Amino acid sequence: MTTCALFTSYESTEPWLLEFNRQFPHLNVQDWQHIADPQQVKYGIVWKPTEAFFKRFPNLNTMFNMGAGVDAILNNPAVPKHIDIYRIEDGGMAAQMNQYFSYFLLHYFRDMDLYQQQQPQKQWRVQPFRSASSFSVGILGLGQLGAQLAQHLQSFGFDITGWSRSKKQLDGVTSYTGAEELKPFLKRTDALCCLLPLTPDTQGILNHQNMSQLPKGAVVINAGRGKHLVVDDLLKLLDENHLRGAVLDVFEQEPLPAEHKLWQHPKVMMTPHSSAQSEYAPCVKKIGNILQAIADSKTPSGLVDRNRGY
Repeated sequence: MTTCALFTSYESTEPWLLEFNRQFPHLNVQDWQHIADPQQVKYGIVWKPTEAFFKRFPNLNTMFNMGAGVDAILNNPAVPKHIDIYRIEDGGMAAQMNQYFSYFLLHYFRDMDLYQQQQPQKQWRVQPFRSASSFSVGILGLGQLGAQLAQHLQSFGFDITGWSRSKKQLDGVTSYTGAEELKPFLKRTDALCCLLPLTPDTQGILNHQNMSQLPKGAVVINAGRGKHLVVDDLLKLLDENHLRGAVLDVFEQEPLPAEHKLWQHPKVMMTPHSSAQSEYAPCVKKIGNILQAIADSKTPSGLVDRNRGY
């Protein structure tokens, strides 16, 4: 029987163990601290594992990250270099991410921010009509989540564009690729949606040089990683009225310190890294299917390329 060690730093392991037992009763998935013979464990299912976890399982050769982002694992010096890392490419997060971006994009497209500003002033002023096709939504990152978001947003009639490091072809989406096409992508984007993985190339990509290329009155929505954004550059562009507003779900330090200046800025809306959360059932199904593929000597999807960072 395959034994898997389960480690999660943010919640009880019990719901995960119950779901594994329901879907894959032939797998022996246990809380990492309760495994009697650590030498037999080759597979780990983890979220933000500690050094103690890896010391306990010296024969670990494969690890499943309970989320789409793997930057924390790749930057963890305790993770042995020889271990294969698989990421959960969706895990129920795509639908949640679609809802999150749709909510805030419609907020700005339908001028809800302006109506909120008018209300305390008791102003009855209808904002000018604008067609959905004239509202350009640009998605930074066309991986699993970004690609599904691009397809979903087409139902609103928005002009959808996307930027990625490697060339992507998506029906109904104008795609831009590489550093040389980033500027023209930004120049036509009214609402910039960041879903990039965090790599050395993407760290700080939401900086003054890039965000100033956006048209005056554009908005920025970041649900990628906090280190994508240079906060002072964003605030400067907001204060200069070049940017209309920003929605931030991720931050370089989480929880965001109470004294941080972002809390009080009138043009910034924030959520506590809650745009999308891994769901037990689809995550467990994905991990179980990968384990079965490995057992059958097949090559499953989701294997992380350490050089690329995702």
